[in-house]
Amino acid sequence: MTADFITTKTTPDLAFVSQHLFTAILWVNDQLSITRLNAQAEQLLAISSGRLINQSILTLLAPEELKPKESTTLGNSDSSENGHLDEPICSLRERFSQAQDYQQPFIDHDHLIKTPLNGNLLLSVDYSVTPVIYEQQSYFIIEMWGKDRQSRISEEQRQQQQYAVARHMLRSVAHEIKNPLAGIRGAAQLLQRQFIKFSDVTTTNKDATASSTSSSVSADTNDDLQKMNKKLRNYTDIIISETDRLTHLIGQLLGSNQLPNWQTLNVHEPLEHVLTLVVSQYPKIAIQRDYDLSLPELCADKDQLIQVFLNIINNACESMTEFEQTLQQNKLSDAEGASSADLQANINSDYQPTLHIQTRVAFQHTIIGQQHKQVLQITITDNGSGIDPALIGQIFFPMVTSRAAGTGLGLSIVQDIISHHHGMIDVSSTKEASDNQTRFTLYLPFTQPIAET
Repeated sequence: MTADFITTKTTPDLAFVSQHLFTAILWVNDQLSITRLNAQAEQLLAISSGRLINQSILTLLAPEELKPKESTTLGNSDSSENGHLDEPICSLRERFSQAQDYQQPFIDHDHLIKTPLNGNLLLSVDYSVTPVIYEQQSYFIIEMWGKDRQSRISEEQRQQQQYAVARHMLRSVAHEIKNPLAGIRGAAQLLQRQFIKFSDVTTTNKDATASSTSSSVSADTNDDLQKMNKKLRNYTDIIISETDRLTHLIGQLLGSNQLPNWQTLNVHEPLEHVLTLVVSQYPKIAIQRDYDLSLPELCADKDQLIQVFLNIINNACESMTEFEQTLQQNKLSDAEGASSADLQANINSDYQPTLHIQTRVAFQHTIIGQQHKQVLQITITDNGSGIDPALIGQIFFPMVTSRAAGTGLGLSIVQDIISHHHGMIDVSSTKEASDNQTRFTLYLPFTQPIAET
């Protein structure tokens, strides 16, 4: 008796598969109610699954079709006839019905989603609708792609290429300048030593002349030589100090050649270290912390992260301090006739410089073409003077600054360090009459590749 072994192929769990896709997926039944969605859909729409399940898909894609149609009266018959010209030829509900009847998918591009479920956040998406039959039930699979996300990825890749080209050019120029600077400094030092020897010889001859004769002409000549020698030594001091300053600047342009010292750490440690320094330097600034204490540990170089946070937070504090001084000067000029007590009370009560720090986990995030299931998101926000819109796309380039005393290298160093950590940095700035906001958002992968390139 032979036994027949029947091998059965296991069917993959659709819920498991959809949770690991990079595309936003929504399952909709034949009543157009949402029955299931994956994590990418939650992130794209900024709505939890608990709020979306059992909602009509029309709530997202065509909320106007859920509103009751107003009955037309005789008085506005003409306007209603003209209004039909603005209505779509086929409603979305009808398109779903036709797709189900003919089993024919359809796609819609550049569709705007605005719903109270996510605070009326405006989203531009492309979506496709595919009718399927699963376990003898009719469903629709809806795939969504965020247009804003695709634009952000393209813009990020373009900026990364520009930053790489700019860094390469500047480093090439810096190398060409560095060697001549060393020669100029060495020549100035040799010249300074000759002036010192000449000064010693002149002093010796002056003493000898004074002991042998009392010639006033020789004494005057020696005094003139001493004055000239001192002036020339001042010139060499200027040459040496300026070459040292330029060498330091070139060193900043070239950046550090040291590889990151990877270590596992809690990102709040370097943040708190920097905030401790800021509190002592800027005591008037209010600091708001919004930490996610359940964050996984991060693989990073702690000293380099401190440098990143220090540059960004220092810039924010300086911006808020300058903005406060500008407001005070404007109020002083506007209220010259007011009493000093009333004026001081008015100045102190209006503006409060505030620094807001937030840490979160961002899911399904793309960094320089690499998709990550989750990354660390650090947001640093200030209410200072903001960034000029003309500079917002250039502030990470070397030598670009909006401050008179700035070198334009701080944010370039930040960009370099974040790139070495395979992360990205985003900046936005809004200037309004009532509220200014500048926001730096850092995205860092929790793990780093073993081999560094």
